Amino acid sequence: MRTPNATPVSIAGRAAESDTATGKSPVLPRAQGTIALAANASTAEPKKKWARTKVVEIVSGTHALALADQAVVSGTSFLTTVLVGRWVEPSALGAYSIAISLLFSLWCVQESLISFPYTVQRHHAYGMPAEYAGSSLAHNCQLSVLAAVALAIGAVALSAGHAVPDLVAAIWVLAGVVPFVLLREFARRFAFAHMRLGQALRLDLAVAAMQITGLCLLEWTGRMSAAGACAALGAACGLAAIVWLQLPRADFIIRGVHVWQTMKQSWMLGKWLLAGQFTMWVRAYVAYWLLAWVAGTATTGVYAASISIVSFANPLVLGFSNLLAPQAALALSEGGGARLLRETIRDALLISSIMGVFCIVILFTGEDIMRLLYPSKEYEGQGDTLTVLAFALLAFAVAMPPTNALASLQRPQGIFWNALIALLLTLVFVLYLVQQWGVIGAAYGLLVGNVANSVGRWIAFLRCVLKNDPTARPAGRPPDAVSASIEQVVQQLTQNAKGGGWTVETLGEGFEAHVCAVRSQNRRPIWQTHRALVIKLFKPTTPNFEWVREQFECLSRLNEAVDGRIIYGWRIFAPAPLYLSGLPLALVMTAVPGKTLECCLQTGEDVSPDVLESAPRAIAAAMKGYWSSGRPYGELNLRNMLCDMAKREISFIDSGVREKSQLFTETTRRWSPVARDLAYLLFEAGTTMTIGNRGARRRKQIFTDRMLRAFIETADSFEGKRLLLTEIEACVDARLKTLEPSWSLRGLWQLLVKKVAVHRIDGMLRRLQAGLVERYS
Repeated sequence: MRTPNATPVSIAGRAAESDTATGKSPVLPRAQGTIALAANASTAEPKKKWARTKVVEIVSGTHALALADQAVVSGTSFLTTVLVGRWVEPSALGAYSIAISLLFSLWCVQESLISFPYTVQRHHAYGMPAEYAGSSLAHNCQLSVLAAVALAIGAVALSAGHAVPDLVAAIWVLAGVVPFVLLREFARRFAFAHMRLGQALRLDLAVAAMQITGLCLLEWTGRMSAAGACAALGAACGLAAIVWLQLPRADFIIRGVHVWQTMKQSWMLGKWLLAGQFTMWVRAYVAYWLLAWVAGTATTGVYAASISIVSFANPLVLGFSNLLAPQAALALSEGGGARLLRETIRDALLISSIMGVFCIVILFTGEDIMRLLYPSKEYEGQGDTLTVLAFALLAFAVAMPPTNALASLQRPQGIFWNALIALLLTLVFVLYLVQQWGVIGAAYGLLVGNVANSVGRWIAFLRCVLKNDPTARPAGRPPDAVSASIEQVVQQLTQNAKGGGWTVETLGEGFEAHVCAVRSQNRRPIWQTHRALVIKLFKPTTPNFEWVREQFECLSRLNEAVDGRIIYGWRIFAPAPLYLSGLPLALVMTAVPGKTLECCLQTGEDVSPDVLESAPRAIAAAMKGYWSSGRPYGELNLRNMLCDMAKREISFIDSGVREKSQLFTETTRRWSPVARDLAYLLFEAGTTMTIGNRGARRRKQIFTDRMLRAFIETADSFEGKRLLLTEIEACVDARLKTLEPSWSLRGLWQLLVKKVAVHRIDGMLRRLQAGLVERYS
């Protein structure tokens, strides 16, 4: 039962059938944490109390934190621009503004390709949450490298073109600090994705304090410049982000195979989001360009002044936007399409009511505010323009909830096509109305485009949900096609053509198969005495039926060798294969208890010194019985062993997976099954990187070291132990050769992983050899 990319869950087995019988589901996706309790409590409130509850949330809850955070970010940006403008020449301020505009572009790319996909996909991602977070962090590092190289090339080109020295210096500094700036923004978005709003606020307050302090120090020492302002921003972001990485909650596991798999997953969503971002950016500025072309720059200046006043609501709009994406993803994960629809409508009503108040304020006071801020005669009489622009911003805000809902449903195409249609309508109406009415014509054109965009996105979202889109299913339920195939397999097994009487839940999804649990709804056995079964449904890319039959036979040998044994106080389990389906290709087996050993060591729950000592010895003793059959396990690692530390239970899963073809040579075929499996265990330990949780790294290192030592001790003699170590080292070298570097992003990543893995593996082998020599010397 291979689940290398599955979210770790507790799989009900023989020891947990009483839970299933009483209707308690022992499977709970880890992503549903304590937030689920708050969300469920919220949805259970009477509708008549909803408005009052939302007001309380705005004043004292998550909305207040989100708005405060956005106020800090926007206020810091505004204050920095004012200080730079007061302390340097206008040309230096222009250079700083150009550098910041480049940063905004990179932030848009980061948001579209990394942060937003992580937010909406993390509930149904490959691997453990820490693995998916680590993959996103690796994607951010790759983007940072590309951005730094691109900016450096741009600086060289500007220097060769004899550009303004302030601009060249600012771009050079930006190339050096952009990894820190992007890391800070990743940390901020990561906090929002997990609804850690207090953490995001503390991070942004720290950056704001350090950035403003740095600017003041530069002015005090007489070194203030555009490049210095960029350096202050980079230093503040770098210090805050590095501290953030050390927080115990910021746990990341980087595994090469997941990095590239999740990159493909993120790209499928992110490419449309990026296209939509670009389209929205063009729509926001098309009125400026057309006004300048048709009516001149003076009219454009009046329009820009009007936009600046309406933009007072931007912190409010952006603050809500920071919450909408994670809330939509959570609603879909916990309650499916019905809850997503309900919360999207509620969010739209909330933000429209607040923005409605803003529109009323602008209606009655807009012209007075314009006169106060822009006393020149050219700006008089623009009250109607301000009102129209305020309602255009209202239409834009009303489109945000369905936009985030569509992204959560992974329907970004609808976002892009609606944005493109809205852009075309904006272009046509602005061009026509500007010629008739001037500035207010541009405002009406923007209003038409925003209304069209909002209506289109609501239509797309409602069609998607009301048609019972497969992706709008409750958390834990597989896609309809997978569920139908699972039911077909169960009908074949039970010889019950009608089916029914059971539920299907997703346990995980790997590269080769979907793994689902089938549970009885009425306490009656599904088949023979089994009230819960696990089905591994293979994907069409699976090689052939014989390949799956080999897994069936390996599982049989594993179950016969280890299941039911008690070793060093640990009860050992292994799933018993029950049925092999040819069409659809699937493997039915019994369920076993526990969650992945890697997850247990990651969290550290119930991991005592005695566990770290006895569990590796129990695993080694159990595997010795399996190896006596002369066949390797296949992929022996911490993810293919389940564990319940409190009950002292260990379960082995997913044996019989074939090794990579490039490993099979005349030499490697002579290696013992023990050496091949231990080499894989060592290779996995070396190529897995855990960031931000020293305790988890130490527990995994101790457990792996002791497990390897216990395995080595199963050899009968000193010479046998020495030969086993030699074989393990040779087999690990063969696996490391599969990480061949190339001149590509993936090749460079593999080179980095290989360097780290070689260092780690050499260290573990040296410790094993030293211990062996010490014991027998």
